[in-house]
Amino acid sequence: MFLPLMATYFSKVLIEAVETKQSVKTVVLIIAVYFSAFLCINLFNSFCQSRLQMRQYNLSCLYQNAISEKHMRTDYANTDNPEANIKYQNAMNDACSGQCSPEFIWHSLMSLLISFLGIFTYGSLIITISPWILVILFLSAYITYLISRWQRNYIEKNKDNWVAIDRKIGYLQSLSEKFDHSKDIRIYGMFDWLTEILTKFQNDRFVWTKKVSARSLGGSIIGALLMLIQNCVAYTVLIIMVLRGDMGAGDFVFYFGIITGFSAWLNGIVNNYNDVVHKSIKIGYYREYFEIEEKYKHEKGCPLPTKDELPVDIEFFDVSYCYPSEDEEKYALKNINLKIRKGEKLAIVGQNGAGKTTLVKLICGLYYPSSGDIKLNGCSITQYNIEDYYSLFSVVFQDIYLLPVSIAEFVSSSENKIDRERVMAVIEQAGLAEKINSLPNGIDSRLMKGVFDDSIEMSGGEKQKLMLARALYKDAPVIVLDEPTAALDPIAENELYLKYNDLTKNKTSVYISHRLSSTRFCDRIIYLENGEIIEFGTHDELMKLGGKYAHMFDLQSHYYRRNLKDE
Repeated sequence: MFLPLMATYFSKVLIEAVETKQSVKTVVLIIAVYFSAFLCINLFNSFCQSRLQMRQYNLSCLYQNAISEKHMRTDYANTDNPEANIKYQNAMNDACSGQCSPEFIWHSLMSLLISFLGIFTYGSLIITISPWILVILFLSAYITYLISRWQRNYIEKNKDNWVAIDRKIGYLQSLSEKFDHSKDIRIYGMFDWLTEILTKFQNDRFVWTKKVSARSLGGSIIGALLMLIQNCVAYTVLIIMVLRGDMGAGDFVFYFGIITGFSAWLNGIVNNYNDVVHKSIKIGYYREYFEIEEKYKHEKGCPLPTKDELPVDIEFFDVSYCYPSEDEEKYALKNINLKIRKGEKLAIVGQNGAGKTTLVKLICGLYYPSSGDIKLNGCSITQYNIEDYYSLFSVVFQDIYLLPVSIAEFVSSSENKIDRERVMAVIEQAGLAEKINSLPNGIDSRLMKGVFDDSIEMSGGEKQKLMLARALYKDAPVIVLDEPTAALDPIAENELYLKYNDLTKNKTSVYISHRLSSTRFCDRIIYLENGEIIEFGTHDELMKLGGKYAHMFDLQSHYYRRNLKDE
């Protein structure tokens, strides 16, 4: 506020000094005082801006970390929900923008207050020459405000349309960066196809960009016309006063600067007010994301089973599950009643889409039942702290995702607390010792080729063994293996079966597989179809039953025998 006023006043004093034929020494002194003050104020502003940028970066990191932590700790079902993902993206986009709204709204409020002080100071000077100039300036500012509000409302009303498109564009662009996809893109000639899809989404995004830009351009044109009108009025009034002899050249320059400054302060009020409103809306993004409903407990809950109470039993009471984005009548699982006894080895089999993985996610507490209840050792899993509940499970899922860390860090899920002997022991159990011992850096070799120059590349089977080693390292009382042999060769698969009893000793275990020959070592088998348990029992019992399981087993056995003859 003071720098523009000082510059305007300096021009007036300097012109009057020249007009009154002051000495050169006086003129030089005026210039020296002004530039000294100008230099000091600018140095102070630069220092404040530097400090503000550092604070801005730190705050951005803090908010990004808070959002990431929420994303990693929230109920798993929320990460699988498109609506929750949009809320996450909105909050994270603001945190990454460099001007986090929860913090920078205070800067906007402070700027708004300073603008009001500027209006009061400059307005009290303008009113002494012509109240009509004030009226025109206020009217111009009000029209500018209405235009800004119109633009802002349009953006807020339509932003979800391009947020979804931006997510698709971001995903497609990331494909070219991921080493795992590089082979497929080249072998199958997917470049043109992916480029075509990306271009389509970019064109869709451009349509919205064009609509927003058109409104912005219209607002800018109207703003320029208003500025022209108010400058013409100001010049006219001031020139008339000069011609009448009511004002000298110095006062003309001074008051024109004041009018220009007043207009800038008015625009500052409009812009800062819009900024406060805009940031308030963005603060709502944080609130919406952090207030996403958590169905599982994240505070203190039931105590975990003691060592004497291990292994655990898990029981389903009329459990049904429907994915949030699907028709409520279409259940992934329906009316599941099942008890997994302490120390039992349970196999879950069925065709693709039968609900096997969904059932496993319910067992692990990743999904919350749409109806019914699940109990662990007689206590509803909703009564446990969900993170404590997760600690009871070692799981190998179908999806394999590695991290750019060392093998030891990946297996132990830690950077500092690594039991290296135990890491080697579970790698041996998982059948990966020969591979690891052949590496120059052993368990200190880094994963994810493309992130580090010295990273290693693993085959699909080796990755699956690594995931198994991580599950064994955790040594939880419940072990869940979801298609653990899908990427293994027959020899490695057979070795895993032979070790299975040792791997699951004194544990409750759940095993999912399409290969029914691998279920014979399990205590019980359940057969899922269309989300319902239609058969259960031991392998021999189900074969005697002659139902779906027996039919599938015979088909697979016939296939294996035919292949054997062909060989």
